Amino acid sequence: MQLSLSEITALATKAARGAGLSWGEAEEAGWACGWLARAGLPGTAMLLRVLERRDATCPLLKGIVLMDHAGLPEGPCVLPVTLQDVVEPLLLVPFLARVAERLGAPVDLDLGSQTICLTESEPVPDLSAMRGAGDRSGAEVTISLAKSSAAAAPGQFDGRIDRDVWTTLDGLALLTTVPASDVSRQRAGAQSSDND
Repeated sequence: MQLSLSEITALATKAARGAGLSWGEAEEAGWACGWLARAGLPGTAMLLRVLERRDATCPLLKGIVLMDHAGLPEGPCVLPVTLQDVVEPLLLVPFLARVAERLGAPVDLDLGSQTICLTESEPVPDLSAMRGAGDRSGAEVTISLAKSSAAAAPGQFDGRIDRDVWTTLDGLALLTTVPASDVSRQRAGAQSSDND
């Protein structure tokens, strides 16, 4: 299937909320999935794997904390930070782009085998070569201020989503709706004739 940026953002937001995240966390999840799609990555598939695990390794919650504390004197990017057992660590990337923007300095995400440098001024970078490179079992990642940065090519939007991923996320999204009741069914539609 092919979704637009707004459809990806809305689906991810509602699915994250349906899975139990707060509305604020869910909105950040939706934004992150849209950002990743603009970078050529399957953010919705990564989100689904994270929501299915629902444990302390959640990169969404870690990313939100890093972003919220960026620039504070006791913030996490004053010194390198190492996170253990991060499932789908590429979900951290959008949040680290915001960290770089807030700090006004490039930030490195060291995945062990690869390092992604995010700068404060460039457009969403092309990360499509990393498609499928996410660690699903839990990885150790290190976040630090970068010593230098090279300009990355701008990303190309990729709104592809597997039908199974869409179906599961849509099912979670439906948990945010109010179920129909006899009263709501009786009150549905016009209560009087609108024919003049």
